[in-house]
Amino acid sequence: MKANSKATTQQRGFTITQMVITLSIIAVVSMFGVLGIKTARAEFQLQNSARLFATYVEKARADAIRRHAAPGEESSIETFGPGTGTYAITMDFGAGTIETRNFELENSLKFSTAGKKVTFDWRGRIAQAWVFQIFSDYLQRSLPVDVSGSGDITVGEQHFPDQLIPAVEISEVTGDVDTSTPTPTPTPTPQGTPAVEDSPNPDDVDATPTPTPTPTPNGNGNGNDGNNGNDGNNGNGNGTPTPTPIPTPTPTPTTDGTQCTSSISPTELFLSQSDTTKLTGSATFTMTNGTGVRIISASQLGNGNSLTLGLSLQRVDGGGSSVISVGTKPGAGNRGVFIIQVAAQPSCGSAQQLTVSVSN
Repeated sequence: MKANSKATTQQRGFTITQMVITLSIIAVVSMFGVLGIKTARAEFQLQNSARLFATYVEKARADAIRRHAAPGEESSIETFGPGTGTYAITMDFGAGTIETRNFELENSLKFSTAGKKVTFDWRGRIAQAWVFQIFSDYLQRSLPVDVSGSGDITVGEQHFPDQLIPAVEISEVTGDVDTSTPTPTPTPTPQGTPAVEDSPNPDDVDATPTPTPTPTPNGNGNGNDGNNGNDGNNGNGNGTPTPTPIPTPTPTPTTDGTQCTSSISPTELFLSQSDTTKLTGSATFTMTNGTGVRIISASQLGNGNSLTLGLSLQRVDGGGSSVISVGTKPGAGNRGVFIIQVAAQPSCGSAQQLTVSVSN
C-alpha cells in the first residue's frame, strides 16, 4: 500500500457565531425595510386623503360658481373638530338638487384643527381664509389644506398669499369735485290767484235740533231693576264658597360656596410663525373654592403637536392659578386654529378650552 493513500478529510461550513451575526443582520435589514414600507404607506395615505379632501373643496367651489348660488343655497364643506375624521360636502352632486354627503378620511388620519364650515358664494369666495390640518397618528405630523379668501386651494404649502400680501394704501384723490357756484334755477310765478269762496253764515242755515232721548224705566217700580234679587244665591248668607288653594312655597336651595369651579382667561390667542412679537402667548387657568392638591394638565385636542405647551404650576393646593404658555412651531403643518384643553385632576368644574390661531 501507498503511504499517502489515506486522504485527509477537509470539513467546510459556518460556525455558530457566523450564523448568529448573519441572522442578526438580516433581521435588522428586514426591520428597516418593514418600517420603510409602513412609513411610505402612511405618507401615501396622508397625501392621498389631503388631496382628495382638497378635490371635494374645489368641486364645492366650482358648483357654487356654476349654479350662481343664491343666498341660502351656497355650496359648503364642514369639519367637526379635532380628533374627528368625518367631513360633510353640501352641493349639487348631479341630481339637480342640493344635498349633503358625509365622507371619511383614511384610517389613522384625523383633523387636528377646530371644526369649521366654509361656504362658497356665487363668485367662489369665502368670508375668511381657513386652514384645514389633516394629522397622521403614525407619522405624528399634519398636512395643511389652505383655502384663501378668493377660493384658491393649495395642499402642503408653507406660505400662503393671503397672509403675505401687504396692505394696499389707497391714494386720496383731490380736485375731482366741481366747487363752482351753480346757476340758480328760476322759480315759476303763478299767473292768477284762485277765488276763495266765502264761508256760509251760520245764521242763514235752518238747523234742526236733535231731540234729547227720554229714558224709559225697565223696572216695575219696586227697585228690583228686572231681577229677582237672587243673583244666583238664596240671599240668606248660607252659600258655600269654593276655597282657593294657597300655593306652598318651594324652598330655594342654598350653596355653601365650597364647590370648586375653574376658568381660563383669555379664551383665545392669536399667534404668528414669523412675527417675533407673536411667537408665544399665555393664558391663566384659575380655580376657585378648591380644596386639596390638584394636578393641572394642558393638551392639544386631536392628538396634535402643532404647538409647544408649558405650565407655570402643575400642582395647585386649594384655589389658585397656573399660567399656560403657548408657543408656535415653524412648518406648514403648524398653521391654523387649534384647541387646547386645560383640566384639573381631580376635576374642578368643567375642563376649559383655549382657542389658538396660528398664521404665517
